[in-house]
Amino acid sequence: MNKLINNTKSNLNYSIMTIILFWCGLIVMSSMYLTIPLISLFSSTLNVSPGLAAWTSSIFCIFFAVGCLVYGPLSDRYGRKKIILIGMAMLTVVTPLVGLFDNIYWILTIRAFQGAMAAAFSPVALAYIPEMFPDNKKLTATGFLVTGFLMAGIVGQVISGLINQYLAWNYVFYIMGAIYFITLILVTFLLPNDNLPRLKTSVIQAIEGMASLFKIKTLVLCYAVDVMFLMSMMCMYSSLGYYLSGPQFGLNSQEILYVRAAGIFGIIFAATSGLFVKKFGLFNVLIGGLLIAALSLISLAFINNIYILVILSVIFVAGIAVTAPALITIIGQIGGQSRGAALSLHTVILFIGAGLGPIIAITLLDTGINYLPYLVMGLVLVVGVGLSILIKKSIKI
Repeated sequence: MNKLINNTKSNLNYSIMTIILFWCGLIVMSSMYLTIPLISLFSSTLNVSPGLAAWTSSIFCIFFAVGCLVYGPLSDRYGRKKIILIGMAMLTVVTPLVGLFDNIYWILTIRAFQGAMAAAFSPVALAYIPEMFPDNKKLTATGFLVTGFLMAGIVGQVISGLINQYLAWNYVFYIMGAIYFITLILVTFLLPNDNLPRLKTSVIQAIEGMASLFKIKTLVLCYAVDVMFLMSMMCMYSSLGYYLSGPQFGLNSQEILYVRAAGIFGIIFAATSGLFVKKFGLFNVLIGGLLIAALSLISLAFINNIYILVILSVIFVAGIAVTAPALITIIGQIGGQSRGAALSLHTVILFIGAGLGPIIAITLLDTGINYLPYLVMGLVLVVGVGLSILIKKSIKI
């Protein structure tokens, strides 16, 4: 098997593969965030409550998380690229259907299917890299993939805001469907097949194996921190439109779009996580990044200067971005021989948190205190800092 893998690898263009994986991570995960700028629009035009409109994001995340439990084991049995292609093809078909309906329940139903189809990429791509890349290129490829995942949180919102501003919300999904079709072609011809021997473990057996990981207490602590990452980011950005358009700032949709776009500068730090780890150590990066994210988020609740607010939002995103690869590394090392299952669960739990974020945001905004989501999520991240210290004391990596 090792000889087969080595012969396959010798003929690959790793730069192109890395770019394709980054692009797929960026564009597939962008779908999760497309409806965040549209929540208030759905609420007003479809005549539904903001809480119900927020479910257009949350239901995607929940079905995405459930899908991650299934696609990882399926790819173990049938091959990584096959599963990625099937998911991309289905995503190409399902995505434009969202724009065809003006009934919130039909939109929610199709968003659920969309989330389930999008899940075919993330956990499978994380397993594809270790199999298809040599040791000296695995970390770089993973870093680019994670950067694509995180950057999607900003890019998805910006794409949605721009298209809605110049066309209409329906075209967000029509255009994304066309982008997925182009991506499907790129993956078909530019991402090599993983023609490797496969185990015949059933999906049910694989899921049962994942469940046993919850007996590892330190891993459970890691997952508790895991859920906070995208939960805090989704909550922050779901609240942003209400906060910045309110009487304190009075920004219009174009100005709010610029604030969202600024977060991309923070995402860049995901690619530098490895450098920070070498200099400061794995756990110091985890603890320090979470602390920076927590303090910047709490500070947002008390700032009334728009320029300082933008800077703090970028610092918050940078804290999350630099921390995410460090936690992935820790989970993988704790998982040991069950690394693949541990990372699949990481993906599931990460996006359960993403699903909770918009719901928490709208619930807290219903109090009439627009800055409350920032304060609450900041305090949640402080708890994450405490849990990270416990993890550090529990193990030696």
